[in-house]
Amino acid sequence: MQTIIELAILVPLFILFYQFYSYSITSKGVERQKKCTVLGIVSMTIGIASFAGHSATTVFGGLVLMMFGFRLIAHGLDRIDKKTYIDHFDEDDNPH
Repeated sequence: MQTIIELAILVPLFILFYQFYSYSITSKGVERQKKCTVLGIVSMTIGIASFAGHSATTVFGGLVLMMFGFRLIAHGLDRIDKKTYIDHFDEDDNPH
């Protein structure tokens, strides 16, 4: 009975987070970075807190939410202006 209740909570939560994920990914520029970072931290926090349930359902749900969080944080760290590269030196353009 407890597993059914946990699934009844987790499935709509996954759908809700996927909708938020899709919404924040389609934004542009600084707005995308802020939305992705905030939603990534929220989903990571909920995913980590769901480990306290100690059942297979909540732990699996927590792992999925953590994966959403990692992916969103990675999207939030994406550079807006991709013209500057860290590994690109001026010596590479002008060989002597």
